[in-house]
Amino acid sequence: MISFLKKYVNKFKYAFAGLFDGILHDRSILLQCVIGFFVVFVCSLLQLEIWEWIVIILFIGAVVSLEFINSALETITDKISPEYSVEAKKIKDYAAAAVLVMSIAAAVSGIFIIGNKILN
Repeated sequence: MISFLKKYVNKFKYAFAGLFDGILHDRSILLQCVIGFFVVFVCSLLQLEIWEWIVIILFIGAVVSLEFINSALETITDKISPEYSVEAKKIKDYAAAAVLVMSIAAAVSGIFIIGNKILN
């Protein structure tokens, strides 16, 4: 039972190590986290409904998570293909596009939610 718990504690240790490493060493991850905290701050000044908070938090989590995945894919692609290749560029471009698409969806949703609160 102890080794079972130790295994799961270690998984959380590795996850938090990755979280802190990404925030401290990857500018794109840090930028998305800063933007996320800024949005939460702005939203805390407004009286959001619970469903609005859920949407905001889910989008922030999705964008930051995709940025971590993007960075991981870029790192492994650089390791596997240190010299330039069209295939490596495609991998990086597709991963970056995923972050872009989610960021646009988050921004549009945020504008609707926050804009509606400010205008009403």
